[in-house]
Amino acid sequence: MVEFLLRIFRADFPKCPISDTSLWGNFNPRFLHIREEQRLWDAGLDPWTGEVDLIAGTEFD
Repeated sequence: MVEFLLRIFRADFPKCPISDTSLWGNFNPRFLHIREEQRLWDAGLDPWTGEVDLIAGTEFD
């Protein structure tokens, strides 16, 4: 599995073997635990960019 993921991250297949191409060629992947992701959202930060989330705390119908 690790080899498969590394090949996805390195774009080391003739074409992407999975339907989601967001990981394809991602040379700096990172794991973020769901609790840490939620903590960052609650703090008003986008957990994936580290930037302030402009719609944090906004409620939608």
